[in-house]
Amino acid sequence: MQKSNNSESEHSSLRARKRVCIVTFGCQMNEADSEDIAVSFRRRGFELTGELKKADAVVVNTCTVRQKAEDKALSQIGRLRKWKRERPHGKLFVVGCAAEKLGGKFIMKKFPFVDAVIGSKSIAGADEVLEGYFGAGLREAPAESLFTSPVSAYVTIMRGCPLKCSYCVVPSVRGEAAYLPAEEILGEVKARAGGGAREIIFLGQTVNSYRHGKTDFAGLLRRAAETDKVKRIRFMSPHPLYFDDAFFRAFAEEPKLSRHIHLPVQSGSDRLLKAMRRGYDRARYLGILKDLRAAAPDAAVSTDFIVGYPGETEEDFRDTLSLAREGGFAFAFCFKYSQRGDAKGLAPDLAEKEIEERLERLLCEVKKNSRDILNSRIGKMEEVLLESADSGRTSSDFKVKLDAAAGLKAGGLVRAEIYGADKNVLKGRPIP
Repeated sequence: MQKSNNSESEHSSLRARKRVCIVTFGCQMNEADSEDIAVSFRRRGFELTGELKKADAVVVNTCTVRQKAEDKALSQIGRLRKWKRERPHGKLFVVGCAAEKLGGKFIMKKFPFVDAVIGSKSIAGADEVLEGYFGAGLREAPAESLFTSPVSAYVTIMRGCPLKCSYCVVPSVRGEAAYLPAEEILGEVKARAGGGAREIIFLGQTVNSYRHGKTDFAGLLRRAAETDKVKRIRFMSPHPLYFDDAFFRAFAEEPKLSRHIHLPVQSGSDRLLKAMRRGYDRARYLGILKDLRAAAPDAAVSTDFIVGYPGETEEDFRDTLSLAREGGFAFAFCFKYSQRGDAKGLAPDLAEKEIEERLERLLCEVKKNSRDILNSRIGKMEEVLLESADSGRTSSDFKVKLDAAAGLKAGGLVRAEIYGADKNVLKGRPIP
């Protein structure tokens, strides 16, 4: 991490500042990091604001998973030059994955109005950086009082990644895998529930690889399910290499576990899966889908696909299309390949037009599957966790719009009869 020099007078005047604006780019891991940073600001008397003109401090949490994401974050930092000029005593912090990749020297040379840079590998030390600007804050404040959790709240259980997929930048910007102690995780689960969360979403790059001491992933899930007020537990993103019998038993037996699994596959081609260093082939991936559905027949599975990986042939792409059909995915995120890892020199890159055409073909297949699976829910009874008085999500992560009913409020569970579907949303009648 890197900081610029501050005068003591600036330090003293900033202690009275009371509003911070946190701008987050990227994945759920970044969102969780931003919430932790928000807690650090709340310890020091700050309130969150979405309006830059009201902010006395700004945090830009950056992403670099694709070049477009990195460019968006840098553009946002550049636009804050005016904010800093108008508020010379305001403080601007740049954090996250692009900050790690580009480095503090680069960012502060390009944007000299930035006060501090905290890379993703150093994000756990953000509180210490803030202490240098705003003091120690309320160290003894109850954790529940510092979280303003929505119905669903993220809880990070690991940082970094144990794998080296050829297309991925995560290991270089987030480091090797490190697992948080189970008691620390469960303490945060309790605090999030105390702050209003009813659904806990465990996060990790290979979340199901979790093991700390004698606690494995299945054990952590079961212990979290014992927490009062928590009504549903979700996790993302697991990796096919780390499912085991203990997990499948927990998935079958624990009713609080969400019946939705987001399981990235990236390609349907064994040749490309090997080049990507994913560690599994098509048959093993499909076998895991079979085991998941055996444990929970009503489970919905979503996935990620990459189109245009170096060397991808038409045959490779057809394998991906066929897997999109065979996998029965409720939905899928489909991305054009962006050079971030070390997948170089495998073959000449495809023409942009050809990548676009393949992406469109894949999206059409995914949309058809999604529509069919959504329609298959019509006529069923679903348990809906309310995000508002008239809408929420099923355990399998389908969004449901409910007919008006008295007494419903966010955070409650309600049984609903599904009678229709509109685009990507189910329609339901609450059942008393």
